[in-house]
Amino acid sequence: MHHDLLIVASEVLFSPFMDGILKDWTPSRPHGSSAGLSLSGGIDSTACMAIMPDDTVLLHHRRSFKSLLKHDGADSLFKHIERTTGRTVHSIPSDHENIRVHWGKSVGFSTDMAAAVHLILLADHFDLRGIAIGMPLDNTYLWHGFRYRDFSTTVWWQRWGSLFKSIGLDIILPIAGVSEATAVRIVQDAGLGHVVSSCLRAKHPGCGRCWKCFHKNGMLGHPYNINSREIQTFLSKRPVRTATHALWWVNEQNHWDQVPDLSHMSELDFSWWTKHHPPAFDLLPDWIRPVIQSAIETATEPIPVDSPFHTWNLFPDAD
Repeated sequence: MHHDLLIVASEVLFSPFMDGILKDWTPSRPHGSSAGLSLSGGIDSTACMAIMPDDTVLLHHRRSFKSLLKHDGADSLFKHIERTTGRTVHSIPSDHENIRVHWGKSVGFSTDMAAAVHLILLADHFDLRGIAIGMPLDNTYLWHGFRYRDFSTTVWWQRWGSLFKSIGLDIILPIAGVSEATAVRIVQDAGLGHVVSSCLRAKHPGCGRCWKCFHKNGMLGHPYNINSREIQTFLSKRPVRTATHALWWVNEQNHWDQVPDLSHMSELDFSWWTKHHPPAFDLLPDWIRPVIQSAIETATEPIPVDSPFHTWNLFPDAD
C-alpha cells in the first residue's frame, strides 16, 4: 500500500480532531486504471452504479459493531446484483465510525469522505484512479438542500477534490447534477426499484417510519406512516431537512396539511427538480465523463437557464 493512502485515510478520519496530519507531506502516488464506487445499497449510490461503467469496482462499508442500523436491505440488493449481473460487491467491515466517540460525539462518519475510507485504503489493491460517492444535487448545488450555490467554488470541492487528485484518485460525483427524485428514476429505469431500499432500520421495503422511508422509499411505492414520530419531527423543523426534495414530495403527494405554515410554497415551480444541471458534468474527470453524461442526458432533460433553480432559496432568513 502506498504511504499516501494512509496519510489521506488519516485525514478523512481524524482531521476534525487533529491538526497537521498533512504537514511536511509530499504526495507521490500515481493514478491507477479503474473507478471505484462507495456502494451503500441505498438509492443514491445505486443510481451511481447504474450510470457508471460496468467494470466499476463496487465496495460497501459494513459496520462491524453492534448497531441499530441494519444491512439486510443492502445485502438483498447485493445478492440480486451478483445473481443478475455476475458482479461482486466487496463488503468491507470497519468500526471507524466509533472514532468520534472518543471526542464526545455520536457514532458516525468523521467527515463526508470518511464514507469512502475503505476505497482509499484499498485503492492500490483494486488499482483505482477514481472514487465515486452518491452525492446528489440536494447536497452539491443546494446548500443544506434549500439554497442555490455554485458547488465548484465551495471549500468542500476545492479541499477534497485537490487532495484526492494529488494521490491519483479523482473524486467522481456521478449524480451531482441531479436530485434525489431523479436518482430514484434512474434506479427504476435500471430495473432495481423492486429490490433497493434506503432504509437502514428494517429489511426491504423498510420500516415505513423513518425519514428515508418518507422521502426516498416512498417514491418507490413503499409504504410510510406520515404520522410517525421521526417523520413528523423532521417536517416540523425549519428549515425542513433536505428541504427541496422533501417539499417537492409533499407537493407530489399533497401533504401540505402536514406543513400548513409552508402551504404557500405549493405555488412554487418545482418542475426543474426532475431535470439535470449541466455544469455538474464539468466536475467529472475526462476519462469517465462521457459514459456518465450520456446516461444522465438520456434519463432526463437539462434545467432551463431561466429556471428558478438558479436563484433558489426556500428559507432566506436561515443561516
